Amino acid sequence: MSIMPSLFANRQFQVIAFVQIMLQFATNLLNPVLPVHFKLTGLNESQIGFVMGIVSLGALLVRPWAGTSADVRGSRFTLLCGQAMTSAGIAAYLFVSGFWPLLVVRFFQGTALAFSGTGAITFASSVGTRETTTAAIAYYALCTMIGLGLGTSAGPLVYNAAGFTPIIAASLTAALCALAAMWLYSQPTPPRAGETRAPFRAVLASKVVLAPSVCLFASNFTLGTAFTFVPLLALARGIGSFSAFFLAFSTAVVLSRLGVQAINNRLGSIKTSAVAGMVNAAGALLLAAVPSTAAFAVAGVLIGTGFGIIFPTLAGYLVRNVGEANRGSALSVLSGAGDIGNALGASVLGIVAQTLGFTAVFAADALVILVCTGYFYTALRNTARE
Repeated sequence: MSIMPSLFANRQFQVIAFVQIMLQFATNLLNPVLPVHFKLTGLNESQIGFVMGIVSLGALLVRPWAGTSADVRGSRFTLLCGQAMTSAGIAAYLFVSGFWPLLVVRFFQGTALAFSGTGAITFASSVGTRETTTAAIAYYALCTMIGLGLGTSAGPLVYNAAGFTPIIAASLTAALCALAAMWLYSQPTPPRAGETRAPFRAVLASKVVLAPSVCLFASNFTLGTAFTFVPLLALARGIGSFSAFFLAFSTAVVLSRLGVQAINNRLGSIKTSAVAGMVNAAGALLLAAVPSTAAFAVAGVLIGTGFGIIFPTLAGYLVRNVGEANRGSALSVLSGAGDIGNALGASVLGIVAQTLGFTAVFAADALVILVCTGYFYTALRNTARE
């Protein structure tokens, strides 16, 4: 049986696929409309920026504990905790208003994201066999994109048609459905018996964890940069539409994740990740050199392909090269590096955009990718092919 049918016939994978789609739908149904709602309730732009952005800080600070929870208590327990916290955070919007209370709620949602995200990817990585790990993570990540796409598309429509309370009800219903599915239909995932857990700092300092995390940081740095500055570049250059970038990006992510296991089987994880990094850099350089509608489309294909390949490849590499007793901690470090990349790509290069322009932004982006990918490949090229 080929990899995709065998994975989707696995009950554990069926559960995590459904849960991830519903959980991503629930959270992303709200994300596009929260800034508008906060503005209408009296917050200014600066306050809205802090309230929206503090989720990433909460997730980053709590990920070490989320990883430890997955290692000590099991990924199912960690994911259930994150789902319960996510549901409570969604419901809190019905009762909380004002800058400081909303700041607390959003920080709490960041901690929920750390537990649910770490638990989910650790759970997905335990499905199937060692040989199908990368495919399991790729298809899990594909379900993430499906839920995200459905949520962000439907959110503004529901909000405009029905208002804030109904969209909270829809989001909470989806989150509770995900929680019920995980609680009732998944099997426990106990930690690996007989293996010694390493301290979190030792996991973080390990070359097989640090080098892939640096590589993912660069990929997400590119993603944050492109998503923030491609629309602004189009506006500054008078380019009619930037939607070609996002359409090409989404298509490329889906197609590349369907084929990522075959690419890994041919090249191995290290070479695959390095090539994906170079593809990302090529997309950034294209945006720097010849911004146009056609360039947006090609860059979307390049960056979407690089992003679609690199995350499941690096996560699969960690799963195969880190002991099961430390899997959750290792994956939490990897995910945290992605969080940092997303945040810094937009914030740091915003200063570059204001002072030097968009060509410098995407050239600097490509430089970051090349440096980080070069470090990753140099650090691990003499290790095993996988």
